[in-house]
Amino acid sequence: MGRRKVRLELITNDSVRKTTFRKRKGGLLKKASELKTLCGVDTCAIIYTANDVEPHVWPSPEDAQRVLERFQSLPSKKQGKHMLNHEDYRPKDVSMLELKLENGIKRNQDLEMELLLLDHLSGKNVVDLIKDDEMKMLYQSVDDKIRDLTLQMANLKASEVEEDAYSTAPAN
Repeated sequence: MGRRKVRLELITNDSVRKTTFRKRKGGLLKKASELKTLCGVDTCAIIYTANDVEPHVWPSPEDAQRVLERFQSLPSKKQGKHMLNHEDYRPKDVSMLELKLENGIKRNQDLEMELLLLDHLSGKNVVDLIKDDEMKMLYQSVDDKIRDLTLQMANLKASEVEEDAYSTAPAN
């Protein structure tokens, strides 16, 4: 059974936050160790906390210094090739979520218009119950559906004409 998705926001309870930090820090250091062992890559971790004066450095300050110096000796273009900090990540994340929200809102509006149309076609008097802007959206929805159906019919006729032309063409 999998874990449920955790909402990423600050944990308000201090003791729970400290416990979570301690456990996650251990997990992060374990992953760094596994990455180093399994993939044979140089890794280091530097973790700053508000409570400690000195940062926690893994595997050792000397090894971390060596890895950082090696990284800093790379040309700046290579350094930043796959680097993404939280300031760069957030706008992409937010814009993706905004796009999902816009798509969801549009989908909901389309479904509401379809329900109104179905209610109207089933004999319910929806015209008196909806506002002017909803009526305009309903008309637009009907126009869109008519345009889509007209286009589909034209495509079907064109494909039938092609099939007829192909089947009546003389064979060589």
